Amino acid sequence: MQLNIYPALIDKYIFLRKRFLNSATPAQAITDRSHGQVLIQEVTYKMDVFGPVQSRRFDLSLGINHLPPKTCTYSCVYCQLGRTSIMTTNRAAFSEPQEIFQVINNRLKELAREGVHPDTITFVSNGEPTLDKSLGEAIRLIKPLGIQTAVITNASLLWHSDTRTQLMEADIVSVKVDSVMEDTWHKVDRPHGTLRLDEILNGIHRFAQTYRGKLFTETMLISGLNDTDAEAKAAVVFIGDLHPHTAYLALPMRPPAEEWVHPPTEERLMAVFQIFKEHIPKVELLMDLPKTELPANDKPIQSLINTLNVHPLGKNEIETYLNSQNLDWKIIESLIKKKILKSISTQGTEFFVRNYKK
Repeated sequence: MQLNIYPALIDKYIFLRKRFLNSATPAQAITDRSHGQVLIQEVTYKMDVFGPVQSRRFDLSLGINHLPPKTCTYSCVYCQLGRTSIMTTNRAAFSEPQEIFQVINNRLKELAREGVHPDTITFVSNGEPTLDKSLGEAIRLIKPLGIQTAVITNASLLWHSDTRTQLMEADIVSVKVDSVMEDTWHKVDRPHGTLRLDEILNGIHRFAQTYRGKLFTETMLISGLNDTDAEAKAAVVFIGDLHPHTAYLALPMRPPAEEWVHPPTEERLMAVFQIFKEHIPKVELLMDLPKTELPANDKPIQSLINTLNVHPLGKNEIETYLNSQNLDWKIIESLIKKKILKSISTQGTEFFVRNYKK
């Protein structure tokens, strides 16, 4: 079930989230009586820090998940976390910056004792991080810790001047540009009904003109949708004008929201790559999954679940982690039985991901 949140209900949701933040109450639904609409399924949501995990773009990355499950402006067909359940474009204070700073600071101290030193602190929520109006303040608090900060955004809210201002605080910003063609954009990203592609593209361009950090672009290639020469030529003109540090071409390697989603053929992939290379100095293909090795943790199962909230892992990766913690696979079976995790197979690989209640 996908929910579109009315603007007037956002503040009410934030109040309820804070009220239940530390509650032991089981997951439940909150319904607004005036509209008869469920606001969110899990009122006990808390901000998570996960990893660090190895990243092709950010090296060893400590992730911050600061949004309620699947709260986004898009419902991308390839999303590794499934379809969006709470669809909104209304920015609100979903997190407490001081809380984020404290949790990150504590986790860095724990990792330092294990000899682990992350390269990047990354805002990579299980939704769109710029929906959080507290994002800029959280980045400002974290920066004195001396580790570069990064935000992975679908860029759908960069037409907001305050969103652009807040992202200026980050050392690295990765923006999504899956298509610059209206029809394809709707088919791939399935945006909220109030969003306009021309406004989003203008917002991305304005941000790139003044941003002094490291700008990445990411284009997820889907067979039969945005892998044609026409699509690539149109996208590369726009992306090239942004002058990104690196333009990444990604493939849907983890389980997508829709079963019919597949990566392009090798022939199509190379054709698109060549078009990008002709216009952009640095283009990289994200064709494989980096090996994920979670560090030791005094709460190993919670650490694993926090990672699976936003980062599906293969069976081999989880087995390696459990073995390092002297834990048995029966724990995973129990979590699946309790419907906390679920197993999904794609392209011959079995993945495990958080099972969000619908």
